[in-house]
Amino acid sequence: MTDSPASESGSRPQKFNGFISQERSADQIERIYLVDDDPDVLKVVTSMLQLSGYLVRAYNSPSEFLEDSQHLPPGVVITDQVMHGIVGIEVQRFLSARPNHFKVILVTAFPTTSLAVEAMKNGAVTVLDKPFERTELLAAVNEGFRQLKNVDSFDERLPPVLPPGKSYLDRLSVREREVILMIYRGATNKATGIQLGISFKTVEKHRSGAMKKLEVSSLASLIRLLDRDLGMK
Repeated sequence: MTDSPASESGSRPQKFNGFISQERSADQIERIYLVDDDPDVLKVVTSMLQLSGYLVRAYNSPSEFLEDSQHLPPGVVITDQVMHGIVGIEVQRFLSARPNHFKVILVTAFPTTSLAVEAMKNGAVTVLDKPFERTELLAAVNEGFRQLKNVDSFDERLPPVLPPGKSYLDRLSVREREVILMIYRGATNKATGIQLGISFKTVEKHRSGAMKKLEVSSLASLIRLLDRDLGMK
C-alpha cells in the first residue's frame, strides 16, 4: 500500500504535488482510495488524481484495503474488477454496508451487463470501461464526492408513484430514453455511446438531463425508480 501525496496525521498541512495547502481542514480533504493489483496502473492513476489535487491512498491488495477500510476516513473508492484473491464487486459488496462512508467506482476491462447492474443496484457511482479517459474518471470522482456530501443519496426517496398508465419515462426525449434504458440494462457510458453512435460527453449530457426529469440524483435511485416504474406497466 502506498499513501500519496501526504500524511494525514495530526493537523499538519497537506502537501499536493510540491505545494502546501494551509487552507483545507481534515474534514475538507477529498480522499481517494485506489485499489488495483497492477503496480503500473496504480502509479499512472495515482499521478493523474494527484495532479487534480486529491489525496490518494493506493493499495495493490484488495484484502489489505478491506482490512484498513474499517478505520479509514470517508472517501471515494476506485477499484479494479479483476484482481487476485478478491474481485472488485466483492470489494463493493463489503463497502455497501457503509453507503454513506464510501462511494465506489468500479473499473473493468471485461464489462458485462450483469456486473454493471449489480454494481449500480449496490450503489456504485458508475462502472468504467478500461481504458478510460482522464475526463471520464474525474467526472466519476466528482460525482462520487457529490454523493458523499449528500449523505442520503443511497437511500434517496423516490418521486411519487404516478397514476395508472403513466410513466416517468414519458418525460424524456427519444434520445434521453434510449440512453437511460441502456444504462438501466447495464451498459456503461462508453458502451452506450458506441451503441448509439454518440460521444461520451453526449451520453453524460443526456443522462444528466434525464435524471433531472426523473427526479433522481444517483444511479442507484435511477435503477430503483425504473424497477418500480417498468414493473407497474
